[in-house]
Amino acid sequence: MSEMDLSKSYDGISAYAWDWMGGDEAQADLPFYQRKIQEGGGKALDLACGTGRHLLRYLRLGLDVEGVDASEGMLTRLNEKAAEQGLRPTVYRQPMESFDLPHQYRTIFISGGSFQLLWQRQDAMQALRRCFQHLEVGGRLLIETFIPSEAWNPDLDLRLGEKNIGEVSVWGPTLLPSGETVTAQVWMDSIDRFEQVKTDKRRYELSCDGESISNELHTLRLRWYFTHELSLMLENAGFTNVFIHGDYSDSPATAQSSETVYAAVKL
Repeated sequence: MSEMDLSKSYDGISAYAWDWMGGDEAQADLPFYQRKIQEGGGKALDLACGTGRHLLRYLRLGLDVEGVDASEGMLTRLNEKAAEQGLRPTVYRQPMESFDLPHQYRTIFISGGSFQLLWQRQDAMQALRRCFQHLEVGGRLLIETFIPSEAWNPDLDLRLGEKNIGEVSVWGPTLLPSGETVTAQVWMDSIDRFEQVKTDKRRYELSCDGESISNELHTLRLRWYFTHELSLMLENAGFTNVFIHGDYSDSPATAQSSETVYAAVKL
């Protein structure tokens, strides 16, 4: 079957196989966001909720959490799991940069670097403004970010537009419950340190009994942010009291922090 070129990185085979390739594994961020939702009280929004790694766990704990994601495939899998667990989540299929919901929330969180998939600055700013509008007064936005290791790698050429400069890594093969097998080849296609954008390619192959069923080529662009840059963006969107959590704790992030979560308040 011919290869499909997909500009969206989290649909198609990627969404179909996401959970079994590690996308639903419990991670260290789960208790952090749970604690912040409980501190805020009221309703929370899991923005870019994917297949429900946070959302479904929090619903099982009795928290009032809704979800938004742009991927039809991800939400399909989320609803399948919810039905298996006897849950009835409220989820919306809408883009992060233009979501428009009927509620306001005490807490909105964007985990795992999903905010950075909005690689165009105007989309990122619009998403922050949408979050501000959807928060109650006194509500809090939480955004997790990271800086890719390639941003610091001195062995990479700084020339803009250089292609296919990353080594190919292979994920899988992963056996799915359906009996099919999925394998992904992943490599960095380009990096632009001036614009702070990295472009990755992911080639997924779905097979059954050793025969290829389908192939898809996904393009993933990711923008990284430095400390004061994102803080200023949050302030420009109307937020105050910006604080950067380090390593899913209530301590401020430092240069040694592996994980950073920006918290900002709507007053």
